[in-house]
Amino acid sequence: MVAPAVLAAAAKAAKAAKTAKKMAQLAAGDGGGGNDKKSSSTKWLLILGGGGSALSVAGIGFLILVLISSLVGGMGGGTAGAACADYNDNANSGSTGPAAATNPIMPAGKMYMPSETARNEIPPRMILASMRAAARYKGLDWTLIAGQMYQETKFGQDKSAAPGGKNSAGYMGILQFGKPAWHDYGDDGNGDGKKDLYNIDDAAYGTANYLHAKHAETNAAEALRIYSGSSTSNTIYMRVVLTQAARYRGTLTGDQDLIKRWYAHLKETIEKNPDFPTLGQQSDIPEPVNNGANPGKALSISATAARSWSTPPLDGDDSGSTEQAAYEDSPSAATAIVPAAYAQPLAKPQPSAGGKDWQWPLKKGTYQIGTKYHQRGNMWSLGYHTGLDLVADSGTPIYAPADGKVTKAGSGGSYGNETNIEHAGGVVTLYAHQTRIMVKTGQQVKRGQQIGTVGATGNVTGPHLHWEVLKPGVDNPWVGGQDNGPGMIDPEQWMAGKITANPDYGTVPGSEDGQEGRDAQFANCAKDHDGPAVAPDGAGASGVLPDSDDPVIRAVLGWAQRGVGVPYVLGAPRLQGENPTSFDCSSFVQWAYYQASGGKIDITGTTFSQEPYLKKYEISLSEAQPGDLIFFNPSSRGSEHVGMVWDPKGHKIIHAPRPGKSVEFSKWDYQDKITHVYRVPIPKGTNAVEGDGHGDA
Repeated sequence: MVAPAVLAAAAKAAKAAKTAKKMAQLAAGDGGGGNDKKSSSTKWLLILGGGGSALSVAGIGFLILVLISSLVGGMGGGTAGAACADYNDNANSGSTGPAAATNPIMPAGKMYMPSETARNEIPPRMILASMRAAARYKGLDWTLIAGQMYQETKFGQDKSAAPGGKNSAGYMGILQFGKPAWHDYGDDGNGDGKKDLYNIDDAAYGTANYLHAKHAETNAAEALRIYSGSSTSNTIYMRVVLTQAARYRGTLTGDQDLIKRWYAHLKETIEKNPDFPTLGQQSDIPEPVNNGANPGKALSISATAARSWSTPPLDGDDSGSTEQAAYEDSPSAATAIVPAAYAQPLAKPQPSAGGKDWQWPLKKGTYQIGTKYHQRGNMWSLGYHTGLDLVADSGTPIYAPADGKVTKAGSGGSYGNETNIEHAGGVVTLYAHQTRIMVKTGQQVKRGQQIGTVGATGNVTGPHLHWEVLKPGVDNPWVGGQDNGPGMIDPEQWMAGKITANPDYGTVPGSEDGQEGRDAQFANCAKDHDGPAVAPDGAGASGVLPDSDDPVIRAVLGWAQRGVGVPYVLGAPRLQGENPTSFDCSSFVQWAYYQASGGKIDITGTTFSQEPYLKKYEISLSEAQPGDLIFFNPSSRGSEHVGMVWDPKGHKIIHAPRPGKSVEFSKWDYQDKITHVYRVPIPKGTNAVEGDGHGDA
């Protein structure tokens, strides 16, 4: 729990930030949209990332304290205090708990900490490069990039990884780019102004761009297949990468203080081994996995012994299991899952989950009711539907509806990624088709704790949560003769009369009876200090594009989606090409239309020039369609902010919000006053240019 003193300090910091923001707005308008609050987050990433910096680790520690103090005004409860002014923006983008209450320095919300295997087997320079690159995109897992470094060149041991090297097929660098793919996705990861595919940081950034463009956040195997150029029948590349990735995952945490400590810890390790590795030369980097790799058996492959260059455990703990245990009970942490089903016998009923105080597993407003319980049809093996479908975007958070114990977490066959929780009285709830499972078998969960995300794994026609409630004393149709169940019942009927008046979503409620959940605290703090509380849920990053009859508009949406995670920089350079490193609000929408039309559509580069350009094409808000531009925050010079309509029915937009944030999804309800909505004209003969790029890595 966050102490009242911390909340008070946070409120004071928020009020000061708001005053500073107003003063900045009086001094000068954005002109590129967004707010005028300055941010040093980009510089901070470069400091952590290295690239020749002589800054000592002690100096980094001092900077961390100074920077955090300037952002949130104090520390408490093991995490940065709640900055109430920032709660709205973070909550709108899907971050909850401490991640929503603060304006984190790192752009990603949660991250896997390096496991003992990762620490022992991956050169620390490559762990750090992978983590920094993946952190640019919400939901992108750094262990995929590290797994690719292993599969491509065994962490740079192949001669083609050295500067000037190339393999027989013409691929170069530690992550084996060809020239066309590097042209499309190459990036400057170390901040030296160059895009060098032989540089570890640059190559990692380019790979993150590629994986994000291929939607690795929701379908890692397919993104890896495209990256490798493998046929659908050749699964070696994907199996090796996914196996190694599973081995590299330690604790999953959203604790930004812990994440920053890991960045500094890795940088310190690198500084102690500045010359390792030498690219293109054989070394003692282990190679424990071969072409027979099986992701389902990843965690049965023990870590090799640590080398002289290996990363020690954080705080000097080298036991591995002790390191994991140190964070396992954290409200913002969950351990990495095994990619196969591991079921246990039903646990004893949990006395804390009585017949009341239940809540729906998805937050109201993030889903629609789909196929109902017992609907008949030949597409189901029993001839009827065994649960209730809640239709939602991939990545939508799933929460435990009541206290209980996880009895299964893993593959469920046609159910895809499946989680089962047993509650008081032997009632079992089942969650199928998840993109990600965030709990493990045997783990105790509290009502309102996030347990996974909606997906489309298993036998599905689109993303949704298949939710079942099984009750003792009811026949289980899957097990002959098991008359006492637990068997399936109608989830809607089960919830009748059991829903608490105060649901808690996206957090672990207070550990003691009577304490409110973290999100409730932060929301109340925001409400009391000029920051109205909002639903702590959002769209997340990639997913299915909205429907549009115009191929150019579909391409615009694709390019816009590709921008998710790119940081906001006030006055960012316009039209940076296929892989921009920064946006402000107006340069973001300008870029999406310019790229999608092959340069034929240029709506100009500031909100103050875009509105006159589009004046003839104004429409009403009720007419808004995907791809339309929506302007906010009137001033004497014109509208100060612009976003792109994504889903008008759900009021969803995609935009570059302000300094300290990245391109993300939100809702127009959460922005300043709407001023105008425009439909960008598409000139006759304009050909759509898709946002996936053209080269293969």
